[in-house]
This record gives sequence, structure tokens and C-alpha cells, in this order.
Amino acid sequence: MGQIKKASSALSKLFVYGALKYGQPSNSILANTGNGYANFWCRATTTQKLPLVIATRYNIPFLLNKPGVGYYVTGEIYEVDDRMLNSLDNLEDCQDIYTREMQDMNIGVGEGTVPCWVYLLQKYPEKLLSLPYLSGYENSSTHPYIMRHRRTHKHPAQDDLSYETAQN
Repeated sequence: MGQIKKASSALSKLFVYGALKYGQPSNSILANTGNGYANFWCRATTTQKLPLVIATRYNIPFLLNKPGVGYYVTGEIYEVDDRMLNSLDNLEDCQDIYTREMQDMNIGVGEGTVPCWVYLLQKYPEKLLSLPYLSGYENSSTHPYIMRHRRTHKHPAQDDLSYETAQN
């Protein structure tokens, strides 16, 4: 009996709330085995209220690290391997924009909570807190998500998040 290679890499749980969710524009990243292993585990909700906003000229959903503000946010938990986490860290500009941290997610009444990785926006301009808060994200024609490969290098998403940006 040969060892199954996947067993060599412990799986982590990852909570996704935005464009990575099933049926959303970036879900193909999780579905692409070239990026690593990912398997849908269950739906879940944050255990604390957090502001989920759509921001930048690319309509990116961001979960701001400001507990107690906004709503309990719904999303999905995936089981992922380290390779997939590394792929996502690169995609999510982990150092530049997001931080990935462990938080308990609520998996249903009587089911309790599960610790999951989640991408949070740590540093953000205050003006993001004046945007409408969402309890769940769906890509829409009013705020169409712009896929990363369609964004211009002239205007990286970071530009729209910088503190130096003049207030309009």
C-alpha cells in the first residue's frame, strides 16, 4: 500500500467570505489543483461582528479587522493544504494588504466553532468604515469584481487603500 501524498501535508481550515466563495469570480483559484489542495467543508459565520466592505476601483471585498463593527459575516470553510495557503498568500498580497490570522468561526447552532485562517485587512484608511457594511458578499453588476489579471499595474489596489490618498 503506497502512502497517499496528501497525508504528508496537514490540512488547515480556511474561511472565505468574498470572491473566493463558490460561484464567485476567484473560486477557480481554489478549484485549481495546480495551486494545491482545497475542499469545501461547510458554510460558516464569523463569531464576532466585523465590517465587510467593497472597496477600491476594483470592487474588492475586504473584511476589516475592527471587531464589534458591522455584522456577523457569512462565508465558507475550505480544507486546504500548505501549498494552497501559499498560493492564496501570494494572490492576496498577504504582506502588502492582508494579514492571515486564525479566528474561530461559527459552524451552526449546536455545532460550535472551528478555528480557521481568514484574510483580514489590518491597515486601512478610516474612510473604509464609512462604506456600507455587508453580512455576506455576492459579486454584482453594480459593484463588478475586477479579476486580478484585468487590473492595471498603473493603479494597484494598494493605491486606493493608502493613507496618503487625498480625500475627495
